[in-house]
Amino acid sequence: MIADHVTPASKINGDDVQSFDSCGHKGIDVIVRTFNSDRYLESCLSTARKFLQVNRLLIVDHNSTDMTLEIAKKYGAEIYQEDVGLGFATSKAIEMAGTEYLIFIDSDVTITRKDFLEEAFKLMRKKNTGAVVGSAKGHIFHYGIPLGLTLMRLDLARSILIPANIEGRETFFIQRKLRENGLKVRYVRDSMEHNSVYRRYRYWPEWQGAQIRITAGLNPREVLYSFLVVFLMLSNSKKLRNLLYTPVFQAKLLNGFLNPEKWHHMDRRQVKIRHTPAKGKVAK
Repeated sequence: MIADHVTPASKINGDDVQSFDSCGHKGIDVIVRTFNSDRYLESCLSTARKFLQVNRLLIVDHNSTDMTLEIAKKYGAEIYQEDVGLGFATSKAIEMAGTEYLIFIDSDVTITRKDFLEEAFKLMRKKNTGAVVGSAKGHIFHYGIPLGLTLMRLDLARSILIPANIEGRETFFIQRKLRENGLKVRYVRDSMEHNSVYRRYRYWPEWQGAQIRITAGLNPREVLYSFLVVFLMLSNSKKLRNLLYTPVFQAKLLNGFLNPEKWHHMDRRQVKIRHTPAKGKVAK
């Protein structure tokens, strides 16, 4: 693993956690986990710099071979390279953070709502709030705690144990911690465009089912919950053909859940993804 600090790094132990002033006197550490992410990373980082009060921009990269690192350096990111897995990358990023709150952003997300952070902190101040998620433009249904654009307290994030080698569904462990502590996830509508590049992978449903089995075990509750998420996700597209595809997706997901050894690994370097720009307009 290689730590490449492009901008000066502040201390990251618990005694040095910085508080966030909503008036903007202090910023917030922003986390992006990358792996051959150059298709949309420029848009992701430029809108993060524009709309978030960034203290440090933290990139944890899985040995990318494209232009990911060059783009990250362009935006003054602190880069840490790892070769373990998504679980390790997520935990390492949390360890690197040093502000009272942190924000996760997926590398294929473009922030479109200029007041996202202000609205997120309004919701964060509500009783029993564990996380605030920025939902995609036009989505009617909200579910779970995706890390596409998510605000959390650092102390809560550091209390979550995530297995190092998992390839997906790291959010299961976050959601479980929130449930154990009686905390809620709240949502800021129409906050971003998510290109969701790997959902175009042919065996994405099977891969997702395998990740559910690996993270949650033989847990029927998680399977039923995932079926609901699939229905809500496809309903958000507002396309009849996607809604009709729901039972097929669910069947494929169940196949992956029942056969995790066959479907658990996806070589992301081999996934062919067509570059398409974000559809929504970015706020000025």
